[in-house]
Amino acid sequence: MTHRLKLTIAGIALFGMTGVAHAQSASSQIDLSSTVLGACGLGTPDTTVINLGDLTGPNGLLDASKKVTTTLASATIADAWCNTSHRLTIGGQPMTLQRSVPYAQPANMTRHIAFDAKLVGWIGDIDYRPRSGNDGFGINFTSARAAPAPGLQLNISNLETMTAARVEQPNLMLEYGTYKGTITITLAPSS
Repeated sequence: MTHRLKLTIAGIALFGMTGVAHAQSASSQIDLSSTVLGACGLGTPDTTVINLGDLTGPNGLLDASKKVTTTLASATIADAWCNTSHRLTIGGQPMTLQRSVPYAQPANMTRHIAFDAKLVGWIGDIDYRPRSGNDGFGINFTSARAAPAPGLQLNISNLETMTAARVEQPNLMLEYGTYKGTITITLAPSS
């Protein structure tokens, strides 16, 4: 009987201890940590070639409809963003005759065409007019930024002929062939 009494008391004691353990509270904190590196992104343009068509008017000069300040053609770049302070750089080349010519550019003709490139959607409008290919520039921004939908828009307008010295001069006749120019837009985190 003592043996049964001891087992009963031990069982009651175990139940009592379980009740005491549930009445106490204990907690542990686990912190989460991570790092986000400064970065910029620039999506793929909706077109990689802006074709302005035939540039000549009926008299062999640059077509007057290409000399307007309204947008002739555009490209959109979605997913433009920087999550930190950054630098936006824009540069390019004027439209230049792509075929080799065995003689110097005649004084009354052109092989180079300047144009306006307007970048819309970052902060205000950013205007650029490539003439020499070494006239690009950059703008520093002190905060993060993302272009609103649909993204950055590059608008091309206001074409004009240039001399061999890359000075704009109207009424120069265009030499035949394909003309190609470029615009390069770069987003990079500030160091």
